[in-house]
Parts: sequence; structure tokens; C-alpha cells
Amino acid sequence: MVALVSPQLMEEIWQASAVMPPNAALRRQELSGKEQPELTGFVIGFTSELPPDAVGLALYAYVVVMEAFRRTETRFRKIKPGKIERTWKDNFAFINDLKHAGHTRRPFQLEADRSSEPAVLQYVIDALTEQDDEDPVEFAELDFWHILQVLKTVADCMHDARTR
Repeated sequence: MVALVSPQLMEEIWQASAVMPPNAALRRQELSGKEQPELTGFVIGFTSELPPDAVGLALYAYVVVMEAFRRTETRFRKIKPGKIERTWKDNFAFINDLKHAGHTRRPFQLEADRSSEPAVLQYVIDALTEQDDEDPVEFAELDFWHILQVLKTVADCMHDARTR
């Protein structure tokens, strides 16, 4: 199945999100919770024990990813917990393959055929590996892989939830 989110749309969304006022970001987060409550609960639950900076970055990236899917104007089914759990488990192999290929928490390009939503996943990788000297976000390599797996699960679930 073809990706829903194009590289151009993803670029436009993250650029707009970067200058979004905090109250607008909060409204987008609330909208994500309303539209996909189980998926939002999964992201919050599976990142809640990470360091605060890592949680903040994960939730921010989640809001950006959900906004990208929202802007495709595609209709989505509500994602059920079983689907999220299966997708989470399936993504262990994906993460392990990236680790075995030598990738670390440094910027890298993901091959487009490695994901159902390559533009979304590349955004996530870029967001998690960005070096901002003015406002550094510190978290461990293990946390990087965990957040990447959480957000890949989100992208895969949203890709599969489109109505036909």
C-alpha cells in the first residue's frame, strides 16, 4: 500500500509545528486523544517512565505525526488495543535490524522500503537525533530506540487504519 504522508507534507507539517504556540499544540494533542484514544494512551503509557526530556520530545513528535496523518484528509478507523500490541511486537525486529546495521542515536537515512510511512519515520528519526546546542534534549541510546519503536508503531497503526 502506498504511503499516505508524502515527504513534502511531512516537511510542511513539522515546519508549521515548530512555530506553533503552546496552546495550539495542546489542542492538537487533545484532538489526537479524541480521534485515537487507544493510540494516544499507548504513547503516553509506553513513554511515561522515560526521562522528562525524552517524554516531552516523544509526545511532541507524536502530535506532529498525528497532524500529518490528519492533513492527508483520509478517514481512519479507531485503532484497537490488540492491533497496537501486535504492531508493537512486530516492530522489535525492525528496531533490532537497524541496530544490527550499525545505526545509533545519530542522524541516518532510512531506506524508503523499510516502512509503510517512510516520510513519517524519517521525520521521527530526524527529530530524535537533532542536535540543538541552545536547547539540548538529553536521553540515553536505549530511550532513543524505545521512542522510535513507539512512534513507528503509531505510524504503522495509522497507515493500516485508513478506511478503504
